[in-house]
Amino acid sequence: MAQQPIPADLGPRAYAAYGEATGGLTHDGRRMPAWENLGEQVQMAWTVAARAIWDSAQDGGAR
Repeated sequence: MAQQPIPADLGPRAYAAYGEATGGLTHDGRRMPAWENLGEQVQMAWTVAARAIWDSAQDGGAR
């Protein structure tokens, strides 16, 4: 099976899904900042984590 192209907005999509699952709250109960206000390092961390999940799913969960 051919791999799907990686969505450019994978990090923001993962962050938004987390927000939906938590009612828009952080792990310590504060309101989640907007993606644009996270800072580059935190945005990169979300993107890297989402990419790892994406890659695993494309490989059939083999990782």
